[in-house]
Amino acid sequence: MTSSLWKGLYRFQMQNILKSAGIMVAIVFLVQVVFGVILIAADPGEPIYSNAQESSSVIFCFVLGCCMWKESFHLSMATGVTRRGLFVCTLASLLTLCVVLVPVELLVSLLVNSFLNAPTLFFLIYGQSADVASSFSSAGFAAQGLLLQIAGSLALAYSGFFLGVVFYVIPKWLRVVLAILIPVTLFAGLPSLVLLLPPAQMEALGQTLLHFFSAPGNVTLVCFCAAVLFALLAWIPAHRASLMRNPQPSTATSG
Repeated sequence: MTSSLWKGLYRFQMQNILKSAGIMVAIVFLVQVVFGVILIAADPGEPIYSNAQESSSVIFCFVLGCCMWKESFHLSMATGVTRRGLFVCTLASLLTLCVVLVPVELLVSLLVNSFLNAPTLFFLIYGQSADVASSFSSAGFAAQGLLLQIAGSLALAYSGFFLGVVFYVIPKWLRVVLAILIPVTLFAGLPSLVLLLPPAQMEALGQTLLHFFSAPGNVTLVCFCAAVLFALLAWIPAHRASLMRNPQPSTATSG
């Protein structure tokens, strides 16, 4: 079963993932090329800027994580793969995606920098404090950015996977409630709570967070810890998931 799992389900997931990722990277690169050509033709003497285009890979990892569960779960139940096997395989697939996609995305960014001024998001945040001239002028700085982006992509991919599993197992009305409640809480509720703090405490909190996140290693560690947390949380609904929306009964056993 283990050999069949990795040769079957893992290969199926990676084929779909890499195909989608390849299309996304090609679109990002072509958009940058077209954008540069248009601006060069419009005003040849002016420098051209394009910032943080690699953030598309981070968003892609989150969206893909949200969509990973349903199709793979139905396939695994039809082929006799256990829930545990599917769960581990999906985590491995998302990890592979992040480890492969981020370097490719940064390579695209390096190519784009040959005709555009296209600093990475990591350079925009940490470039001044690290005293580097550009996104790729220092190998150590670029490696830090690579590791941080992998960690951030993995955290978002696993958080998306967790949400995808949760939304699959809960009733429809609760999915609607959570779809409204989650963004409202993140973008309105939490900022409102922070604003309720006394000015002195708010300033102290801001300084503490600024000092902590000013070190890239701290942010990388937080992202990896968040990825582990979301992976563990995802198993809670995943190991009890059933084919409630599939009319075909399944005899597969739970892992």
